[in-house]
Amino acid sequence: MDDQTIDEKKEIRLAVVYSALLTLLPWLVQLIGVVFSLQLKQFGLKPLEWKGLSGIFTMPLLHADWEHLISNTPAMWLLIFGLFLFYKRDAWPILLCLCLLSGFLTWLMGRNSTHIGASGLVYALAAFHFLSGVIKKELRQRAFALLVAFFYGGFVWAFFPTLYRGTSISWEGHLSGLIAGILFAFYFRDKGPAPPVYPFLEDEDGDAGDTEEVDRYWDHPEDTGSPGINTEF
Repeated sequence: MDDQTIDEKKEIRLAVVYSALLTLLPWLVQLIGVVFSLQLKQFGLKPLEWKGLSGIFTMPLLHADWEHLISNTPAMWLLIFGLFLFYKRDAWPILLCLCLLSGFLTWLMGRNSTHIGASGLVYALAAFHFLSGVIKKELRQRAFALLVAFFYGGFVWAFFPTLYRGTSISWEGHLSGLIAGILFAFYFRDKGPAPPVYPFLEDEDGDAGDTEEVDRYWDHPEDTGSPGINTEF
């Protein structure tokens, strides 16, 4: 087993561990709230209230009930796993930026209510992965973007407030996540896996072949008096 294979397996294990630990946090919060009968929902995000700004950090950890938490868990795990797999150390600042911006936009545009749940972060991650896969040429990341589109392609319907009239679902959090994911996909476009380098297009110095040799090859032979070969088509 070569060093590259060992490194890749190590990176996958780390991505699994980080995504599992981060996904476990909301479960621990929910369990503590149920066991000790705590009303943790009051610590959610309250739009346009100064004290509600703390909800930018607490909102992804708080859920209305177990069903709400369970519905967000698979997406959280997969998207966070992909983030650490492709971006490694850069995954932490990217995750923080997505959380901060999606939460702040929800604070600005949200209805007069307490917003809880990890849906905004999930939508931010989904938009980030999909657009990053589109604008980059790295094959694995494009494949992951297609996977995200396959599983979460229906998330585009989550940005229409009329579909959620009379419900407690925060479409503002969904829209904020979409905006944050798009913006940071462009901002971090130079991070993560580098595009592939094709040796038949570039040599080690980054030059597109030996141009001097190419020029010599296509030069017309001098007239030496001997019959030449004229290839015309």
